[in-house]
Amino acid sequence: MAKQKVSTAKVEAKEKANIADDPMFRHLIIEGTKYRTLTTRKHELRTKWVAPQPKELKSFIPGTIIKVSVKPGDKVDAGSLLLIFEAMKMMNQVLSPFPGVIKNVYVKEGEKVPKGTLMIEFE
Repeated sequence: MAKQKVSTAKVEAKEKANIADDPMFRHLIIEGTKYRTLTTRKHELRTKWVAPQPKELKSFIPGTIIKVSVKPGDKVDAGSLLLIFEAMKMMNQVLSPFPGVIKNVYVKEGEKVPKGTLMIEFE
């Protein structure tokens, strides 16, 4: 019986070593504590979260720039027209969310932009 217990312990130790070497496991350190966790391909390929940048105006859906009403250096008030954006057969007026100064305009009239494109940057 003693031999059987030893061999069982060796098998368990070997299984633990295989789990630790498994490439599906990832190590996370949260508040100084190290964790080993499983992951999936879907999790690895996810879009990483990025903190919102309030001074950047990005396209919310793909579309075409019809008219740009501002240029760098312009002072705008909250609600001022920045550009007209056609998406899904609708003309969308993009208004300034707050008063400020335009730092840069990254789009021009007639340009087709995908979702998430930086269009205007505020100072």
